[in-house]
Amino acid sequence: PPLYVLKINVDGAFSKHSGSAGVGVVIRDDAGHCVAALSKNLHVPLGPLEAEAKAFEAGLQLAWDLGCQSVILEGDSLVMVRALCGQSIPPSSVDAVCLGMQQTSLEFHSVTFSHVRRQGNRPAHILAKFALSLDDSFVWIGEYPPCIVQALIQDTVFVPFG
Repeated sequence: PPLYVLKINVDGAFSKHSGSAGVGVVIRDDAGHCVAALSKNLHVPLGPLEAEAKAFEAGLQLAWDLGCQSVILEGDSLVMVRALCGQSIPPSSVDAVCLGMQQTSLEFHSVTFSHVRRQGNRPAHILAKFALSLDDSFVWIGEYPPCIVQALIQDTVFVPFG
């Protein structure tokens, strides 16, 4: 993100087996450092779009709780991004969440909604899946959650010099 702007990646997950939904949030600064991260089990049976909507909502709320003022809220749900940007009418199942987020956004200096492809949203996805195994939620401040670090290490391709 640009200088003094925080990027918030969000993702939602749901489990037909357990009947619950989880959200994952990663907030990074302009240098790519982790400001905060969240994994939260919602303990409600939501569909994929509703879980994504709650992830966007959780990301914005975490940013607000941390006192962030300028943010880019990014997720892999094009339906949600278009609805939040006012490019399309939100589906009725997420209309109230979208309206609430648009109201909350007015309290920030700036909020930009952005779409990212699924592969670019992997840390938030890992946290959303992790949330399904939780009883409540975990918040990490100033550090990457261990489950993300391990995944990022496994994804790293080392190219020898020479």
